[in-house]
Amino acid sequence: MSELTRRVLVLGEDTRAFLTVVRSLGRAGLEVHVGWCSRTSAALSSKYVNRFHRLPAYRADCDEWLAAFNHLLQEQQFDLVVPCSDDTILPLQMHRAALICPGRICLLPDDVYRTCASKDQTYLLAQRLEIPLPAQVIASTLDDVRAAAARFGYPLVLKPRSSSSTLNPSTRRVVRKVAGPGDLEAQAPAMLAEEEILVQQNVTGKGVGVEVLCKDGRVLAAFQHERVHEPLQGAGSSYRKSVPLHPGMLEATRRMMQELRYTGVAMAEYKYNPATGGWVLIEINARFWGSLPLAVAAGMDFPRYLYEMWCEGQERFPQQYAINRYCRNLTADLQWMLANLRADRRDTNLMTVPLPRVAAECTNLLLLRERSDTFSWDDWRPAWADLSAYLEAKLFALNKRLGWFRGVQRRRAAEAVGGARNVAFVCHGNICRSPFAAATVARLRPDFAVSSFGCFPQAERRPPAAALEAARRLGVDLSGHRSRVITQADVDGADVILIFDRDNRDHLRAQFSGLQGKVHYLGALEVEGPLEIADPHGLPLQEFVKCYERIRQIEERWFGQEGKSSLAAAGLAARPIAH
Repeated sequence: MSELTRRVLVLGEDTRAFLTVVRSLGRAGLEVHVGWCSRTSAALSSKYVNRFHRLPAYRADCDEWLAAFNHLLQEQQFDLVVPCSDDTILPLQMHRAALICPGRICLLPDDVYRTCASKDQTYLLAQRLEIPLPAQVIASTLDDVRAAAARFGYPLVLKPRSSSSTLNPSTRRVVRKVAGPGDLEAQAPAMLAEEEILVQQNVTGKGVGVEVLCKDGRVLAAFQHERVHEPLQGAGSSYRKSVPLHPGMLEATRRMMQELRYTGVAMAEYKYNPATGGWVLIEINARFWGSLPLAVAAGMDFPRYLYEMWCEGQERFPQQYAINRYCRNLTADLQWMLANLRADRRDTNLMTVPLPRVAAECTNLLLLRERSDTFSWDDWRPAWADLSAYLEAKLFALNKRLGWFRGVQRRRAAEAVGGARNVAFVCHGNICRSPFAAATVARLRPDFAVSSFGCFPQAERRPPAAALEAARRLGVDLSGHRSRVITQADVDGADVILIFDRDNRDHLRAQFSGLQGKVHYLGALEVEGPLEIADPHGLPLQEFVKCYERIRQIEERWFGQEGKSSLAAAGLAARPIAH
């Protein structure tokens, strides 16, 4: 490798792995650049971010992002590029042959990545190495899932074959636990509509992670954590502690890394039953993991070790770390505490924690054994930004039910509509809500420029059959519609952007500038009813019809012949809809 610049590029945006990597490398004296972050990421407020690079979002149907990424690599000559999340890793893995310096990017050989990213391939690897696993079948039909339920019993775990989609890496596919036949019938069809799924027997126990740094399959550093608070039906933890390495799980991890000749960081996730001592492998995370702040707080600085191994050729790293060190993600743990408080403790399928034990955990803070994922005395701004975003979301959930808040939202939306001639509708995929809304307004106001867009990073997708039929029943033909992905130019050209839910707003805020006063909820124009208009995608036809009827009623009032009277009722008679 050429002379080191001591400059790195970190890709991601969350307040766990991404922020921890930024801080670790910054504290090591490296010049830390970041990219593929939302404009609203709390991690961007870290003092260790030297420079933020605005990169085009990944799109499956466009190479603009790839050209911009390669230009940045050539211009900055980074020692190392560290993608921290599935949505930043997957595009680079898929296009590694087109990258100008893949050797400086923390990527895996294609076959190794496929084995780790595909849960069924990981299962086969572990099975070949005789590593304990939960019983599992691959299901392609609902009858297959029902047969697995009859075999394994309830609760039953339904898993996508991979966590990320190649079409939209930013959307994480979720694992679902179904408690009984009713849950199965409600959850399984939507998952099967996308691809085959894995159906696993539920295994009771604690979530445990064995985290490693490897070179050519040799484990150079290892750490283990145990979940203390995890979502009541399972998933990533909000509170966790460091524990001694379990010999059996460490050996299983070593064997898998050796078999793969793995180079980089990884976490092998297990389920451990303290009562029996039994354990099974759940999956391999071929990247930095969400509990990384705990590892660093306990003395295992994996991001710095990765840089020293990859760029400086070092292979000797500390083997000891602090045991019983705790780490909490404050905003996620506040959410967990609310759920744990409200949970039905008679439901044995829920992983609740007794309230006295939760209260006793305060002693960890008093004994200085607890750290925060986000707060640090030398870098406190990310914690404040993260907490502010959490409180804003909670305040919105409360306010949207209050009359005065709806009144303010309605007046602002009415003012924006009243002065608009170029109206854009934005929803998630531009295949359900926004195309119907745009087609209805275009028919009501042929003198307007009306358009619709989506946040999903792929164009030219067709509306689902239920959307076509629901629109047809209401006199709108969507058969010729193809999805479009919103761009900065579309934002700049619109007088008003009408959205349907908070996720639409968050995406726009994260990706684009120039939104001030433009973005409003279509539902705000209605005196009653929910502020947000939920996405009917994947739901039965009648849900599409209900959604479209509500959209049509709002638009006929504000864009049809009643438009002027609606504006007058909102106190805007001096600003009528432009003709």
